[in-house]
Amino acid sequence: MTAELPDYVLDPSPTAMFTRLQRVGLHLERLQNEAMAEIDMTFADYTLLATLHREPAPHALPVSRLAELVLRPMGSITQVVDRLERTGVIERRVDPDDRRRVIIELTGDGVDIAERGDKAYRVSRERVLASLSAGEIAEIDAAVSTLLQTLEADQDDMGA
Repeated sequence: MTAELPDYVLDPSPTAMFTRLQRVGLHLERLQNEAMAEIDMTFADYTLLATLHREPAPHALPVSRLAELVLRPMGSITQVVDRLERTGVIERRVDPDDRRRVIIELTGDGVDIAERGDKAYRVSRERVLASLSAGEIAEIDAAVSTLLQTLEADQDDMGA
């Protein structure tokens, strides 16, 4: 899509900035869906597997911490866990130190799929970023990091 963008998208005002961010979000979603087609999984499901995969072996976390890290409410995370457990990529187990806590752990198949998803997503990201210089990437990352901190602080303030 290389058509000229309308003025309301190019306007330097904060309102237009949020319009541009929304457009970025839609493009990211397209990119993520494209990469996840490699592993026949939704990006939300992959995110849960990738989060577990980043943990040291045995690649496990309490379900409450997992929900916190993937920004999902407990009801929503339970649905994802149920679906992934049925496919055999994760297992639920009771925490031996606190039987009230549930631990979610990657299976061998889950590790394999997480690694394949990591590779597919990396290839897609590298393709998109190839036209940017290292300085441009660093500048964008710094600005996005600042905005993310601001949005997370706002979320924390709303929850307080």
